[in-house]
Amino acid sequence: MIVEPAKVSDLAAILDLESSFDVRWSDESWRRELEGDGRFVLIARRESGETVGVACFQLVDDVADLHRIVVAPDQRRLGFARVMLVSGLQWAICKGATRMLLEVEHTNEPAITLYRGYGFREVARRADYYGPGAHALVLERCLEGVDADSVGMWDMEDMDD
Repeated sequence: MIVEPAKVSDLAAILDLESSFDVRWSDESWRRELEGDGRFVLIARRESGETVGVACFQLVDDVADLHRIVVAPDQRRLGFARVMLVSGLQWAICKGATRMLLEVEHTNEPAITLYRGYGFREVARRADYYGPGAHALVLERCLEGVDADSVGMWDMEDMDD
C-alpha cells in the first residue's frame, strides 16, 4: 500500500476512480482540490501502481474539513480509507487545526463506523443534503491536545476488539 500526496498529474487516475461511483466529482472539482490553497490531497495505490483511493482535506483558519474519501469498490475494507484518514488527521494537527469536520450520508454505515472509530461525533444533520431522502450527518473530531505522531494508534487497537 502506497499513500502519498497527489499531484495534478494524478488527475486522470482520480477521474477513472470516480467513474465507478454514482455521485461523481467533476474534473474541475478535483482540479480545485489539487491546486487550491490550504488543501491536502492523498492518493492511494497498490504496489503495482494501480490507483485505488483518494482523499482530500482543506484547512480554513483552525478548522480542517474532510471533503471526500473514495476507495475503489473492490479495494474496500483493506485499510486504504483508514490510512488516508489518519494521514489527514496528522496533517491537520501539524497545520494547527483544532477540529476536523465532515459530512457523510446517513445510510453509509461502513463510513460512519470508520469515522466514529477515530473519534468523530455527530454534531448536526442536514436534510436532503445528498438528494431527496439522502441526509447528511455532520461529524466532528476535536484535535486540541492530540499528538500527531500517535493519532490513530489507539483507535486502530480499539477497532480490532
